[in-house]
Amino acid sequence: MKLQDYGRCQKKRNLFVKQTDLLLVGIDISKAKHDACFDRTNHCLTFGNHREGYQKFEAILRTTMEMTGCSRSLIAMEPSGLYWQGLYNRLRQCGFNVCLVNCLAVRNNRRTMHDGLSKTDKKDA
Repeated sequence: MKLQDYGRCQKKRNLFVKQTDLLLVGIDISKAKHDACFDRTNHCLTFGNHREGYQKFEAILRTTMEMTGCSRSLIAMEPSGLYWQGLYNRLRQCGFNVCLVNCLAVRNNRRTMHDGLSKTDKKDA
């Protein structure tokens, strides 16, 4: 079952994202580079917005999945301009689950953090 199948039921969505075999990855999209953060390892990664960068990210993603024992992943990204489309298409072609997060949701999430509204790429990821 996919995350979108749960609709707006917050309790069911929380149960979905807390599954032990699911690796959550957040990506902050920008023109030249992307920042990704992995939930199980608290590891952050910066990679370029080009084919070699996508390959680097995919390799590290697969390695992290093996290392953590996760059989599935859910990658969330904010659709910024046109810069997200190449990575989104690449990840979908490789069989990864990708969801797009509303820009306002990212901004509201930033408000809940201890250092307030200050913007950083890693925080957004």
